[in-house]
Amino acid sequence: MATTDDKYDITETVWRSGRKNNFEDELVVAQGTVNSQPAYIMAWEVKQNRPECVCWDGEVAYFPRMFWIDEVPPRHIKIYNYTDEKEYMIKQGKQYHIIDEQIYVKYFPEENTKVYQPQFINAIENPSAKTKAIEYVLWFNENQRQLDTYNRLLSTSKQAKKRRRKRSRISAEKQINTIQ
Repeated sequence: MATTDDKYDITETVWRSGRKNNFEDELVVAQGTVNSQPAYIMAWEVKQNRPECVCWDGEVAYFPRMFWIDEVPPRHIKIYNYTDEKEYMIKQGKQYHIIDEQIYVKYFPEENTKVYQPQFINAIENPSAKTKAIEYVLWFNENQRQLDTYNRLLSTSKQAKKRRRKRSRISAEKQINTIQ
């Protein structure tokens, strides 16, 4: 959680959520440092220099809300999974090896084919700080959308989702029938 005691140096916006508040500030994930440690920061990108904001560069300032320190644990490396466009950490010995200062990633064969896939395809249990920040903003935006639309958070159970889909389908069918 961001506090007033933290020292921020935000260098750039790395991901935009598309969500804007009443002041036309956009919720973003930015890269920079917090207390001299590299980090990804969930912040409102502000087009003016307000007193609550940090890092005014003449065009934008940032109002930080939360941050995630970007550190790579020992015996881990950060990889980018192009399939889901996210970064993860993989562990030496389990998912890769270093031989003569070269990194070798383990591959395994797909069932009933001669195609090999890198072993880190299933590395989603150890996301990087950037991935954690983006996933949190997505979760935050969805919860805020539900509160704005329904004045409460919706149930995430399978049965509740099925009921909502059914209601939506029936509502769409009624609209189609009234048009004809």
